[in-house]
Amino acid sequence: MKRVKQRIIAFVLGLSVLLAGICFSPAPWAEAASGDGWVGAWSTSPVEFNLKKMLDMDWIKCDVGLRNLTFRTRIQPTVSGEDVRITLSNEFGTGPLTVDTVSVAKGYEKLPQAVKTWTRKTVTFDGKSSVTIPAGETVTSDPVGMSVDALEYLTVSLFMKRTETMKTYGLIGGDTYIMSGNFAKAASTLGVPMKMEADFGEYSVIPALTGVEVYAPGASSAVVIGDSTLANDIPLLLAEKLQNAGIDDVGILQQAIKGNRLLDDGAGFLGMAYGEAMVDRFERDALNQPGVKKIFLKVGVNDVVHPNCESLKDEAKPVTADEMIAGYKQLIEQAHERGIEVYLFTRTAWRGYTRNVLGGGNDVEWTEEIDQMRKDINTWIKSADNPADGYIDLDFMCTDETAEELRGEYTTDGAHFTEAGQRAAVDAVPLEYFR
Repeated sequence: MKRVKQRIIAFVLGLSVLLAGICFSPAPWAEAASGDGWVGAWSTSPVEFNLKKMLDMDWIKCDVGLRNLTFRTRIQPTVSGEDVRITLSNEFGTGPLTVDTVSVAKGYEKLPQAVKTWTRKTVTFDGKSSVTIPAGETVTSDPVGMSVDALEYLTVSLFMKRTETMKTYGLIGGDTYIMSGNFAKAASTLGVPMKMEADFGEYSVIPALTGVEVYAPGASSAVVIGDSTLANDIPLLLAEKLQNAGIDDVGILQQAIKGNRLLDDGAGFLGMAYGEAMVDRFERDALNQPGVKKIFLKVGVNDVVHPNCESLKDEAKPVTADEMIAGYKQLIEQAHERGIEVYLFTRTAWRGYTRNVLGGGNDVEWTEEIDQMRKDINTWIKSADNPADGYIDLDFMCTDETAEELRGEYTTDGAHFTEAGQRAAVDAVPLEYFR
């Protein structure tokens, strides 16, 4: 137990240094622009990080944050376009957030902190080079005159004089570097990587930036949304698959969050990082994405597993298969009301997974009784009662017909995918769903 406490303390201290003193804040997405030619090319789901709240330190009356910081994030847009717009979020902020300078430029594959200076553009908001975002809100920039090719590297740099109210960040989809001073327009930097790596997973911290869209009339976007089994390279690999097949008019958006649940918010010490319940974030993170026409959904294993974890038994609310199915139907109905198609992945096996968090040892033990709910949900997904527009059956990734255990080459720990597992899942997505 002493070792667990030490690792928790080390984790918190690491976060507080890495995230510039105290915290960062998540933000909501702007509503999808319907038919105006703007299409989502890159995105990440915002979550909250508020160290005071995490450590139950509300007795501290003020927020603390480092000053004069530059955050440089390198991403890969998944569809080509003529112009670019940047979305910034302050949804979970404790007050207004001012971003003093924003720039965008094309980057290099092997030089993640360098930009091609001749492509660099200053990003404006209502004609101004700085923007103040009220707490709980999101802003989208003016169009930037820059053509973008699918899968090339694009770098967004943010300079902020003050960061104490920033509590919004993404955890996947780009590489961010932090440095002291204003380097938003620098050719290269020597920033510190904003990555968190531990036995509970790897996170790439992305402050405030939640979306990049391009002007591409006739194109559309597809949202890949779910939990840690999608919070990896699957969206990018799917984008590559489409490009290689000559389907170049669809942007793939990453909206997965590790630890995410369908029906309940994240629970436990790392609950903030697990995000809001899918039923609550679905409109913002899926339905309101620019140009969205299709949604690929894979969430639910954590609703099964987390209530049976020793560390979460008193915090993670148990649910039933019927409640889960009702939740899926609710999301599908919401999408269909907007003319958006929904495709469900089957819930993948997790036998052998033990969920070692912060060095605490095995946190959960697989049993047939616990796993039956996942099997019941998969039976429904494959049935005529499922109102989705299609599904992707991933049972082939298991060792035998019981579909209880992933094959060794496909999993890192019994539940999460290796690179081979990610590629197998992408290979199983029919191209017909995009034609």
